[in-house]
Amino acid sequence: MVKDTRKKIVNAVLRIASSDKTKGKLTLAEIANEAGISRQAIYQKHFKNTEEIFKYIHEEIDNKILSVFSENVLTDPNVSLIYERVATYLLPVIYDYREWLKILYNSEVDLKWRKYLFDNYYTPIITYLEENKINVSPLTTKQTVRISIDYTISIISVWLSEDVPMHPSIFSKVFLEVINKSPISLINRK
Repeated sequence: MVKDTRKKIVNAVLRIASSDKTKGKLTLAEIANEAGISRQAIYQKHFKNTEEIFKYIHEEIDNKILSVFSENVLTDPNVSLIYERVATYLLPVIYDYREWLKILYNSEVDLKWRKYLFDNYYTPIITYLEENKINVSPLTTKQTVRISIDYTISIISVWLSEDVPMHPSIFSKVFLEVINKSPISLINRK
């Protein structure tokens, strides 16, 4: 029962965000109205505030993705295969959450989503690179990781923002082509 009500609350948040009913911060009253339950029920039994709702959404989306990332992407010391492992293992799991992610990437309802992702992936990637003594960039390892995370998130958010995102079996080839090029080479096709 609690899980079902939480799902109703989350779906209400996502409906509000996707319908442009809000241009910023949501209130529990708006969410309760959309979910068809009382604000008090949300507050007393499920979430104390909207930040708790977004924390729950983040964890619901990212727990499985982070697990797959840790178990399948950062397991081989051959860093040249890291993006192939992302394409093979991670993109299908990300695709499963495409409806939620499309809203998080394209609305202003949750401005902490990208920071949440960065915070979750930064340390494991830094540790992986330092353990394998990898960095051929003219930048520091930390700077390189920040750019890599931002670039990867940008590619994924563009993919999932399409009305009908390509299936991961098709998009994985596109992802690898894009990730292996600099942004300028994507623009300048001479």
